[in-house]
Amino acid sequence: MKIAVVNLITRTPTKHKVPPIDSNKDAMIVKLALEMQALGHEVVLYVSDLYKPINNEDLDLEVVYLKTYFRGLPELPFVPSLIGQLRNKYDIILTSEAFQWATIFAVLAHLTSWQLKPKIFVWQELSVHQRTLRELPSKFFHQLLLRFILDWMIFRYIPRGIRAKHFLIQQGIKDRKIISCIPHGIDPHVFFPQASNATRKYILSPARLVEDKGIDVLLRAFRNIHDEGLDIDLIIQGDGPDREVYERMTKEMEINKFVFFNRTRVNHEGMRKLYSEAAITVVASRQDFMLFSIMESLACETPVIVSDAVDISEEISEHGGGVIFPCDDHLILAKRLIDFFRADGALAVFKERAIQAAERYKNNNIAVELINEFLKTE
Repeated sequence: MKIAVVNLITRTPTKHKVPPIDSNKDAMIVKLALEMQALGHEVVLYVSDLYKPINNEDLDLEVVYLKTYFRGLPELPFVPSLIGQLRNKYDIILTSEAFQWATIFAVLAHLTSWQLKPKIFVWQELSVHQRTLRELPSKFFHQLLLRFILDWMIFRYIPRGIRAKHFLIQQGIKDRKIISCIPHGIDPHVFFPQASNATRKYILSPARLVEDKGIDVLLRAFRNIHDEGLDIDLIIQGDGPDREVYERMTKEMEINKFVFFNRTRVNHEGMRKLYSEAAITVVASRQDFMLFSIMESLACETPVIVSDAVDISEEISEHGGGVIFPCDDHLILAKRLIDFFRADGALAVFKERAIQAAERYKNNNIAVELINEFLKTE
């Protein structure tokens, strides 16, 4: 098969700015495209030129960087040349998200192809309407433009999680057009268990230091578990504008000797070490999608405790590897942690379940699942 993977964004912009990119080698979508290519298919990846690395690189994959207009909105790259790039060339087009210009351009390429009409698959992660100024455009797009116009040309939707599937149904997309959930994945060659050299047990929380990540909830729970006599540290990996607020909280709660804010960016190998040496990874977010950090932790044989406000929480409940707690409830989070550390044999059981659950999120397995869905169309 000839497959076009349209994933215009390879990094998360901050305040409408794309961070400097040295390489896209570690981007999830690049590694996934390589896995699909390794299965014997012709794969081309399309990316906005806003995300082009500073230096040229050879990824062993054809990557086309498209000229982008209205460059002040890097979250929604406007790349009209994509229409010509996709026309009459591919059996399959896989777009990332429905609510983006790329999906509209893919539909236009489908409509104007007369030799080879591609089948369009939308790999949907969005499970809520985007907030702030994009909520109304999101509702207009999903409930009118997608449902009554674009949907006729889209072959299938692939939700990345259970909540994404429910979201599509709520927008009026017929259940028959939505296939089984296929999450995005992680590289098992990078994230795997390694021997621990940690001298003390610690809880790991990879999180940006902003209110939505629920760091305040985690700190209150951590205060409770120390009150219960558990001698353990907390490492928060990440930086953000609310750093001083949380550092002040730790001092006020007298846990600052046990809480470490690691603000320095860590590469994948460094994160593998952090995950592997942690007793458990905690994600206390008030809202989040299918987080890589949870999948990476599981792949390193480290179980997770996740807020039910995170989209992947349903998958954790269904497939194992950790436990869930109610968003904003620091008392239940503390109880989950105390149970984890005090129950006989709990650590060994959770580690075994973590590594089993991680199989679902490995890029090679995700690639096979996607290709199998594409092959059903032949």
